[in-house]
Amino acid sequence: MNFYLFITISFVLGSFQNALADSQYIQFKISHPQKTLEIFNGDRYFDQKIDHFSNSGQRTFKQRYFVDSSFVKGNASAAPVIYYICGEGTCDGATGTALVNEIAKKYGAHRVALEHRYYGYSQPFATLTSTNLKFLSLDQAMEDLASFQRYAQEQMGLQGKWISVGGSYPGELSAFYRLKHPELVVGALASSAPVLAKDNFEEYDHYVARVAGPQCLQAIQAAVVDTEAKLKSPSSALAVKILFKSELIENNIDFLYVLADMAATAIQYGYQQQFCDKIIEGFKNGKVTESYAEIGNKLFENFGITALQDSFQGAESINPKDYLGWAGMRSWMYQSCTEFGFFQVAYSNPSESSRSSLITLAYHKDVCKRLFGITQPVNVRKTNSKYYYNLFGAGVKNIYFTNGSNDPWSNLSITEKNPDAMSNPGLKFFTIVGSSHCDDLGSRVSTALGQARDQFDQLVKLWLSE
Repeated sequence: MNFYLFITISFVLGSFQNALADSQYIQFKISHPQKTLEIFNGDRYFDQKIDHFSNSGQRTFKQRYFVDSSFVKGNASAAPVIYYICGEGTCDGATGTALVNEIAKKYGAHRVALEHRYYGYSQPFATLTSTNLKFLSLDQAMEDLASFQRYAQEQMGLQGKWISVGGSYPGELSAFYRLKHPELVVGALASSAPVLAKDNFEEYDHYVARVAGPQCLQAIQAAVVDTEAKLKSPSSALAVKILFKSELIENNIDFLYVLADMAATAIQYGYQQQFCDKIIEGFKNGKVTESYAEIGNKLFENFGITALQDSFQGAESINPKDYLGWAGMRSWMYQSCTEFGFFQVAYSNPSESSRSSLITLAYHKDVCKRLFGITQPVNVRKTNSKYYYNLFGAGVKNIYFTNGSNDPWSNLSITEKNPDAMSNPGLKFFTIVGSSHCDDLGSRVSTALGQARDQFDQLVKLWLSE
């Protein structure tokens, strides 16, 4: 399932800090036409509606947000705002993202971040039961963004122009937010944004196989075949699971998915060289599964995740506290099962697949039933007709889509390959050659990354001047 779609910013681009630690607030005054207001650097909480689309009751929950104004100079009330959209994990604010910091510093902007409902500390309910999760949707999330922005404008005096920024799923939100609320944000950066919902997402696996290259793919396939053989008897199954630090994973296909995620994560985040060198060497020495486990375990360790947390079994807990400090696996799977799909199945041509053929769409449907009791297939056509296709409209402008050429998620984003999008001068695109998932938000350096960031800088200048 590669839930690393949503931990990009927290684990790859910045350090994951303990959100329970005491925040150091810097307090100062902002001149406002009506009153003098206080802005605090750090995390705070906002009373957000649980349901934006019902007039029966006004139940609220505490939604966590961050404001950092340390780069603001002069008239703070008129200063621009970089609205950093958090996604499927505990939010650390906007200050851990290199590109946001660079742009905010250059333009003297506030950095504002809002934690996504049902993730981190922004929990509408005490438990994540299927019934309680019914208010987790794209519509609700976008109205959260709008509701909080209006609050910040009216109560905090942040009345300058706002620009939304997001990577991966938050990049999708950033694009849709500009689409649905152009009156609130003057422009949007959608980095590695999968704006097309798709259930049978076999292209992901095919892309991983292609980027890995023939030798690496051969080694990956050999490790998968060997592991599948070992799973046929209880004793060898336990031994191979112990090798991958996965002995707590009960379902064998869940375990095979963890193996697939190890390779996919390496490819998606630009570590294919280290990963492939190791397993190719193991393949040549007759120890490909052992080498796969060694480098895969190390990769997970560096990302701060365990095999159990990566598995679908890791999404069974209904206690939100079990997902603090990392990815909100259960909430994300609910979104996948109800709106997005994004099910990374084995590619239809086995010779060009990097994962077990047991990882099918039927398996994913069973996972949705197992976790949430959902028996109906996810209606991605409804999701797409409601959002994606509208992006091509001639009236849509000021959205900048960036994608890495080595990123499997680019298959679901908007790139130069989309002829309808290319006909709209209001949409801008940049495919970063040799780059990976959300690289342009981080601190990695290359000529192509520099060009993508420079174009965003130019667009910010334009949007703020309009």
